[in-house]
Amino acid sequence: MQLPSSAPEYFNDEDKIVNWLSKLTNQSPISVRSRLQQERDNPGSNVSGALCQYGLEPYTWTEKLTEFYSKTDAFLYELVVWNLNKRKRRMRRRIGKYLYKNLGQRLDILTIGDGLGVDSLYLARAGHHVTYFETSAYAKAFAKKLFADCAVDINVLDDPNQISLNSYDVVICLDVLEHVPDPPEFVKTITGYLKPNGHFIVHAPFYQIRPNTPTHLKSNRKYSGSLRLYEKHGLRLVGGELSWDPITLKKNSSRKNDYSPFKPKLLAIRLTGLYLALGRFTILPFLWVNSYQRKKQRWFGE
Repeated sequence: MQLPSSAPEYFNDEDKIVNWLSKLTNQSPISVRSRLQQERDNPGSNVSGALCQYGLEPYTWTEKLTEFYSKTDAFLYELVVWNLNKRKRRMRRRIGKYLYKNLGQRLDILTIGDGLGVDSLYLARAGHHVTYFETSAYAKAFAKKLFADCAVDINVLDDPNQISLNSYDVVICLDVLEHVPDPPEFVKTITGYLKPNGHFIVHAPFYQIRPNTPTHLKSNRKYSGSLRLYEKHGLRLVGGELSWDPITLKKNSSRKNDYSPFKPKLLAIRLTGLYLALGRFTILPFLWVNSYQRKKQRWFGE
């Protein structure tokens, strides 16, 4: 089987994206194009500006952030640029290959916090049954149009209470946990959505506390490089990338399983966790990540 493209083909059409965002946000195409350009040149600048307008303190949780996530359009620009970034597209391909090689096709997959729905579209095109949940009203509206234009059948949920328990082969949650006020409770909830022996695929750069990530919470840095965050809820490491972008964990329904923590790759991933644990104290060992991301940024037709 040939996996689909890691980004929808018409994301290369700058005019189409600008027109979509213009209608969605009620802003002029000139303004939209300017904000996208701003986001390309200074990642995170739209969200930082909006956070300041809301009077919210960076890196700090408040209940007002819930409203901010739901109502601001700033994440649209960040997500368009991020979904075209080579690092993000590579992560998407890695997930597709892992699922095909290890779990097969036609899986029941729940995506949480998929923003514009690009990951969900990719998975649906790969033959999986996908359920999408996102809190941002603007991102959800964008995703619905994306799914309709691509003629893919993806179940879009509007309320977390609609998510069925013990129902999914895979839950995918990328770049979300670093934003939530209680990651352990969030992981516990996600574990409840998985079928017995279901898989959780996660990427959570807790260490990224930088000016371009103002909604990452400093209180969550303590989870950087932590597998305990997942293991305490019955999830066990079964695969992933050495860089943890992403890692894969399995929900074990019993003690009798074929899990072995001593496989060389799993040991290597755990060792990388020691490096990531430095992010609990400082961003300095990870400054190269932001530099790499800027150099590898892709912008529409360029």
